[in-house]
Amino acid sequence: LEVDATNCCIPLNTPLTSHHPPLPTTTRGEPCVLDGKVGRWNKEKKGLVMYGSGRLIVVRELDDAELGGCEKEEEKEERRVKAFVYRGHTAQVTAAKFSRSGCYIASGDIRGKIRVWSYDNEEHLCKLELTALAGPIRDISWDCDDRRLCIVGESSKTDSSSPCCRVVQWDTGVTCGELGFHARGRASSCDFRPGRPMRIVTGGADDARCMFHKGPPFQRLLVESCEENGGKSSEYSHARGSVHCVRYDPKGEQIASVGTDRSVCFYEGKTMSFKGRMEDVHSASIYSCAFDSTGTRLITCSADGTASLIDAIERKVLHIWHIADHKKVTADISSEDDGNGKVPIGAMQKGCAFLSDDTPISIGHNGHISVLPYPSDHIPAGTTTPPTNIEKIRLLTGHQAPIDAFALHHESDTMYTADSDGIVVRWTASTGHAQARLNPPPGTDTDLSNKIHSGAITSVVVLDENTVLTTAWDDTLKISTNLPKNGGDEITTQVTQSLDLPAQPNAMSKGTNVVVILTVQGLLLYHDSTISEMITLPYEPTAICLSEDDTTLYVASPDYKIYVYTLSPTADNPLEEKHVIANGHLKTVHTLSLSHDQTKLASADTRDVCVWSTSDYTPIVSKSRWCFHTQKITCVTWSNDDSILASGGNDDCIYLWCLKKKMKRIHYKFAHRGGITGLSFLKYNGNGEDEKRMILVSSGIDACVNHWDVTDDVATKFG
Repeated sequence: LEVDATNCCIPLNTPLTSHHPPLPTTTRGEPCVLDGKVGRWNKEKKGLVMYGSGRLIVVRELDDAELGGCEKEEEKEERRVKAFVYRGHTAQVTAAKFSRSGCYIASGDIRGKIRVWSYDNEEHLCKLELTALAGPIRDISWDCDDRRLCIVGESSKTDSSSPCCRVVQWDTGVTCGELGFHARGRASSCDFRPGRPMRIVTGGADDARCMFHKGPPFQRLLVESCEENGGKSSEYSHARGSVHCVRYDPKGEQIASVGTDRSVCFYEGKTMSFKGRMEDVHSASIYSCAFDSTGTRLITCSADGTASLIDAIERKVLHIWHIADHKKVTADISSEDDGNGKVPIGAMQKGCAFLSDDTPISIGHNGHISVLPYPSDHIPAGTTTPPTNIEKIRLLTGHQAPIDAFALHHESDTMYTADSDGIVVRWTASTGHAQARLNPPPGTDTDLSNKIHSGAITSVVVLDENTVLTTAWDDTLKISTNLPKNGGDEITTQVTQSLDLPAQPNAMSKGTNVVVILTVQGLLLYHDSTISEMITLPYEPTAICLSEDDTTLYVASPDYKIYVYTLSPTADNPLEEKHVIANGHLKTVHTLSLSHDQTKLASADTRDVCVWSTSDYTPIVSKSRWCFHTQKITCVTWSNDDSILASGGNDDCIYLWCLKKKMKRIHYKFAHRGGITGLSFLKYNGNGEDEKRMILVSSGIDACVNHWDVTDDVATKFG
């Protein structure tokens, strides 16, 4: 996307080559708001979708490969970034909508704050910031002139006069009327009629009621009862529970609403007179619905793990996508293993949308984005080809939670990232394509959450091309192995062994055949598929680094020292103190890294990055030289030729340092919101050849994975 930002997103002048965003945040029992109507300014970008992920707003451009086509080589060169991430909110984002022009975005969070900000401007300036509601905002809608916003959500639990629905001017926040009050002060959805006369429809979260309004200034419009709705007003078309979603068609001629009663109701667009009801469209609550660009097709998604394509004119189901069954096959879960045929929580569908080219997508509770194949026998009149070329459901994976650990296997072009929910994702390192999540042992992941640990994962190590080790705060070491998938050429990475640890692990370091595990009580050695007894130390270790030949171990301590040990895994006393690097740091060392030629050791604390010679332990770069980080430094890594050192920390910054030009530095600020958790330079490109460019890969607390081409910056700054 040709957009960027200053402090609320990654700055424009950074050499970012790919930006892979997190998945949508989902909440059980609540719909997930998606926006595929990206406005006139973005109409040429056919794969654009927007959603909230934690405190971030993600505008993601699905490429041709993800939509089922073949991406051209020249298009690969032109596209720099596949996503735009806005970081202006301080609380979890619950709804975000493009204006009809596509130039502005309105977004709301759980604290009731709404922000209107520019999307077409590279600085993304905020036009309006307003506390619109006392509780969470659940949905937002723009009027046909892009001059007013309808905002619905929850009112104050202590103030009965607090509204749950508001209409405000987009630039001043001035109220433009008074909307109806839903039961218990909870509204779940709203939509403006896309034309004049202006109308607003809102759906209640507790009263199974749709309210109709006219304006401006807006006021509630009572709807008369009709025989077609059993003598009741069309406001009460739903039998019970919540109205999760209400939507107008593109022409404003028809309204559709869905809810927990499993029905889809249709109304006339100008008067909200009742037109019809489809009963039991799904076997569980329906969370979302959306019209396509023609207004003749409606997509719905439900907690039963399916999405349905409905003819909005004839009011009949044309096609059903069984997403939950597809995910079970992907995860190798049989019907006997999934809880007597119940729909797994992770496969429940929480949101759906049509993209600008009418490609249907759906969001599962586990965050997976499902790109759905459009049935060719149900293409709307006037359309000759289906919007997607895929033949089966395509899942786009990633993370919903902060990435805490990161590891690369250069020879196989594979990268692994792990998050605080216990999920590990396998990526193609050179392109940043998320391949799949690692699977728990067969028969254990009945809810399709893909969690291989029950606690936050602290470290990942790639033992070889087919084996991955992970440790977490559930005090276990998991060994995952690449296995053939369904007897074909594809592979799946699955946990094959789990070992209990005697203490909480915090980090791991790998040599060639030995892995050292750092815990709160000491060190453990993983060697020959076994774990040693606890090696206690007279201090609590804070960071470790093992040499490539498995003979030298570097351990940082809270007293600002670095201890050097000779390691003998099979000996009765595996550690023998060799040297102590003292007076090197003013703060506790948090990370260590050896150069590829094993001649230099990099260490970093809260401020300083130091470099030591491993032959005599003299400083190459001492403290107070590379001292520009302002918070804890979490990771350091060496370039392939050991000439450049990269460091990342909790100050959201990445620094590049050069041993030949010690007085100079390269600074990439606002690289990851919340801090950087992983850094590594790529050794090989996607063809298995040596990478001629200097490509840096980073991961962060914002659950993003970024690729940076720093070649030109290094040549310009360091020569």
